Amino acid sequence: MKSVKKTVLAALAVITVPVLLFLNVWQGFRYERMNAEIRNYEYEQKEWFEENKRMLAALSVYSSPARVKKIVDEDSELSIQKPGQAIIIKFSQDQEGAAGE
Repeated sequence: MKSVKKTVLAALAVITVPVLLFLNVWQGFRYERMNAEIRNYEYEQKEWFEENKRMLAALSVYSSPARVKKIVDEDSELSIQKPGQAIIIKFSQDQEGAAGE
């Protein structure tokens, strides 16, 4: 009976070592693949961040008072209105909802 137990334990040990080795290699492969994916996401995030910075800079340049005045001066149909000539329409939250219906 002892010899059978020893044989079973030896066979189990022989089978377990390659299985554990395979699992270790597979885990390392998965780790490297996920690490590469994370690096790609970090690169993409950095690119989006830089693009957003460029867009914000362009927005601030395009909406500057000097640029708006230049556009008004260049376009013959646009003119600077006196304070009494301009009409400013403000919508409240209730009016916006009613306008969309």
